[in-house]
Amino acid sequence: MQRGWVCVLGVGLLLLGYFLGGSAGPGAVEFPDPNEARDAAQMERAVAEALAEPRAFPRASRLIRLMEGINAENVEGAVRAVSARVAGGDPVDLQLVLTAWVHLDPHTAIDHVRGWPMRLHREIGIRTVIREWAASGGRIAAAAYFETVTDSDVRAIAAGPLVRGWALAGDNRGALELAHRLWHGEGQRDVVSGLMRGVLHASDTSGALALARSTDPNRRGQFERQLARDTLRLVGRENPVAAAAFYSELEDAAQSDWLAGSLAPLAGSWRNRDPQATLEWLLTRQEDSERLDALTKTIATWGRQDLEEAWAWFEARFGGASAEQDLSTLESTLLAGLLRSMARTHPSDAARWVGRIRAGEDRSALFIRVSYFWSIEDGEAALDWIETLEIPEELRARMLQAAERSRQDTRG
Repeated sequence: MQRGWVCVLGVGLLLLGYFLGGSAGPGAVEFPDPNEARDAAQMERAVAEALAEPRAFPRASRLIRLMEGINAENVEGAVRAVSARVAGGDPVDLQLVLTAWVHLDPHTAIDHVRGWPMRLHREIGIRTVIREWAASGGRIAAAAYFETVTDSDVRAIAAGPLVRGWALAGDNRGALELAHRLWHGEGQRDVVSGLMRGVLHASDTSGALALARSTDPNRRGQFERQLARDTLRLVGRENPVAAAAFYSELEDAAQSDWLAGSLAPLAGSWRNRDPQATLEWLLTRQEDSERLDALTKTIATWGRQDLEEAWAWFEARFGGASAEQDLSTLESTLLAGLLRSMARTHPSDAARWVGRIRAGEDRSALFIRVSYFWSIEDGEAALDWIETLEIPEELRARMLQAAERSRQDTRG
């Protein structure tokens, strides 16, 4: 990136920060008086002893108490102890010490971790320091430091955490503008994820959705679309009902093909909590292969949780599926999902239904699955069933192999 652009952006960020809240942020962390705390040598020994604790929880508890006593005079001792174990230390321990150091001297902290030899720990250190720096009332200084960095690898590592920290400081609009600038200036795709993670932490799901709804992905561009996709993914993990409502808004708008890939993770987050509500919502969405796959997995999940309840819903919703006429693609998809669960727990019942599934990969896989589990329960009955079916011989052979494998597994 050209340095002239960097300088312009750096000045713009500083002005943006002051106009959108200045240096305001969380209150400063207070550290003990040097006369009442450990000196550097004592801190080094204490931190080294804490890091030697093999159990994670006691180790973290000791480190937290030690970091509450850190100050400008003894921080060097703590850093020496951590640096001595950086290659084999737990990343959580490194993050804990670094987040304390940032409140004392962020410039020295980030310059130090940039010199760590192991790439993994160096990245963890950079991300931790820049995020905590921005989140702790120093977002303007953190952004200014970022603009002095010429190493493209470091910029790529630090960009997302910088935006996340800015949002954690409570300035959603400023963080949005910063993410937008970095996205278009350097192609930093993780800045959008960093933005939404920070907003979610500081403003919960309602704040994240409000920010996403303030942009129009169908009238703007790729940044806004990535913002919407990340919002759906992250909000869906905490509040899938609210995320589904947002998805419906986006899908009902024009040009929503860019949403491809967002339905599956949203349904995946929702179905374990409420498979029926997930199914009912999926049935209202546009018909495509992603929706069909989500329907199959959702009703299969419900079948594992409560097969009787799931089957009752299927019969009430699609009563015609029990008639002799051919099943629709939707009915066959839902029935296939249910039979995945039924084959394991009630294979003889599943055998009566599997022939109703529309021809294809799912149907063949279900025939084989029923053969396997029914052979565990009643091998003779399963073999009789396999021999009487009017199916291709290649499929019959695979079913017989599955039946034999189940007997071997049972004996073994």
